Amino acid sequence: MGWQPEDTSDNGGAAKIAGVPLQNEQAVYIADMTKELRGMAAGAGLEFLTYLLAIAEEEAREQSRHRRYPG
Repeated sequence: MGWQPEDTSDNGGAAKIAGVPLQNEQAVYIADMTKELRGMAAGAGLEFLTYLLAIAEEEAREQSRHRRYPG
């Protein structure tokens, strides 16, 4: 069912039950991976793909912020 981060917390999996911390972790992971892909695209001279990946990275970071500090 897609990527799931490893639960490395000491809270016995509470992050998976709560939902929001897990979603935040996923958004951060997606932002980090997208940043790596953006660098690869830039290095290959793929300007439009670099632009699209930059937007995807920005959106993932924004989602991470919303999930970390809701409201």
